[in-house]
Amino acid sequence: VREKLIGLGFIEAKGPLVELNFWNSDALFMPSDHPARGIHDIYMVKEPRQGKILDKDLWKRVEETHKNGWITGSRGWGNWDFELARRLVLRSQTTAVSARTLSKLKRDDLPHKMFVIHRNFRPDVIDAKHSIDFDQCEGIVVGEGLTFRHLLGYLKEFALTIGAEKVRFKPSYFPFTEFSTEMYVYFKDLGWVEAG
Repeated sequence: VREKLIGLGFIEAKGPLVELNFWNSDALFMPSDHPARGIHDIYMVKEPRQGKILDKDLWKRVEETHKNGWITGSRGWGNWDFELARRLVLRSQTTAVSARTLSKLKRDDLPHKMFVIHRNFRPDVIDAKHSIDFDQCEGIVVGEGLTFRHLLGYLKEFALTIGAEKVRFKPSYFPFTEFSTEMYVYFKDLGWVEAG
């Protein structure tokens, strides 16, 4: 997967497994009181409990966006828990790495195609299909004039590159994206498989 994404012009990003809750949730504008921040969805680090704030200006912009929408046109969530944002967590999603990477991009860096393949941790009941750690792959393309159709084109091209014979998309609901889709790929030996 890594080789195929690099072949498609994507750059790999990496990040720490122990992450500030800021990058794991706040920079993604997840409300401070969102249920996914609870002990059932995120492992909190016991010691040390809090990490360092390196970019105070970025933190202030994220805080203002949470509280009142800042300059985004949103009304925000009305509040923001600074101490919760400082908590160290085991990363629950690779989007924390993407958020870190995107925060460093300058206009001269655009367009930019990046991907992350890395380990994440979420509390779960361990059985044959579930574990507390898993590998996740995600890609992000940043540029002017991009649409949902571009996303579907990238996903289809990637699926064909890894050997799928056919690709189809089905509208779906995910509470963290709007609008959402599921991708299914067809392999002769396997049939249709949900792939993303």
